[in-house]
Amino acid sequence: MQLIPRKEYLDWLCRWQDKQIIKVVSGVRRCGKSTLFTLFKQNLLKQGVDEKQIISINFEAMEFEALRDYHTLYQYINDRLQQDCKNYIFLDEVQHCTEYQKAVDSLFIKD
Repeated sequence: MQLIPRKEYLDWLCRWQDKQIIKVVSGVRRCGKSTLFTLFKQNLLKQGVDEKQIISINFEAMEFEALRDYHTLYQYINDRLQQDCKNYIFLDEVQHCTEYQKAVDSLFIKD
């Protein structure tokens, strides 16, 4: 599948990549947010980031339906975190997870 480049948005994410802040990508449906995630993940891999350091969840996919509870989401991500390196977590359509903010905040305070 051919991805449409989102240079301006990708550049913005890259500028903020190593800043200790949660990045939020928002926009109307079908505007390219998931594509931007894919492009950014490809960029991370080109930089030498290991695939295991990238955790990607799309809450519209049935295989992640069980993660719509924030406790389960937290445990799923926590079990996959790589030690002693930076991890990248992508939560697409995260609003489908009840009280997702609790899981995100708890993960954010980890080293």
